[in-house]
Amino acid sequence: MSGPRKQRERYTAGEIVAMAVLTVLVVAVAFPVLYALLNSFRTYADITRDPMGLPTSFSLDNYVRLFQDTDYGQAVLNTLVITIGTIALLLAVVPMAAYGIERLGGRSSRLIYLFFIAGLMIPFQVRMIPLVSGMDQAGLYGTLTSVILVHVGGSASFGVLLYCSFIKSVPVQVEEAAYVDGAGRLRTFWSIVFPMLLPATSAFVIIQALSLWNDFFIPLVMLDTTSAGTINIAINRMVGLLSSRWELIYTGAILAIIPSVLIFTAFQRYFVKGMSIGAVKG
Repeated sequence: MSGPRKQRERYTAGEIVAMAVLTVLVVAVAFPVLYALLNSFRTYADITRDPMGLPTSFSLDNYVRLFQDTDYGQAVLNTLVITIGTIALLLAVVPMAAYGIERLGGRSSRLIYLFFIAGLMIPFQVRMIPLVSGMDQAGLYGTLTSVILVHVGGSASFGVLLYCSFIKSVPVQVEEAAYVDGAGRLRTFWSIVFPMLLPATSAFVIIQALSLWNDFFIPLVMLDTTSAGTINIAINRMVGLLSSRWELIYTGAILAIIPSVLIFTAFQRYFVKGMSIGAVKG
């Protein structure tokens, strides 16, 4: 023989089982999306006659009708306002709260930290009735402001936990040098400390953006029927007791997942980096 034979690549039993499980999971996740995408090009009659059929043509009529015949456009705008407004408030408050807890220290700071952590253990269903009553008394019930405030209160606990683990790794000497140069505490935080928290901020923004965009329960409770609601509420209203607008439901579902996929694809590198660093630091 003139040369060594090329050895065949062999897989262990564990690798085969892992690939089989991964294949099943991929199919389970991809099939509903593919099914909705194909049905978004079919008519209501075609879907009801043969739910598992394939589209005979690829017309965008359903996408046009979705915005003409329903409040889906307003629901998309409401979802954008809620998502962007909530994230903006969280970034303005949560990092500074975590910075104050870590840098001021003392018993009071630890009690405040435990107060935030306790918020992770209280589900929204427990707080729902008091929140609705409070928002109604404040004249905010049924407005997007109420949804934003409830989301800010519910997400602050996780944000404080995440940022505190990162701030522990920021050298105090960097801040002391800024104080010597005449910078105040707020300027030191936003100009020196906050840029160093970019991995935590990236992970936090991605997690919250995906959660806010896909949320259904909180807007359903805090917004009344006179509002167009959010994307998921608009889709839910297309489901009727006796009949449902399936062609528009599938179309709305496809449009709803596009931003989530784009956000995670674009910032996946920062998300994985932020979560991995946070796990090591924590």
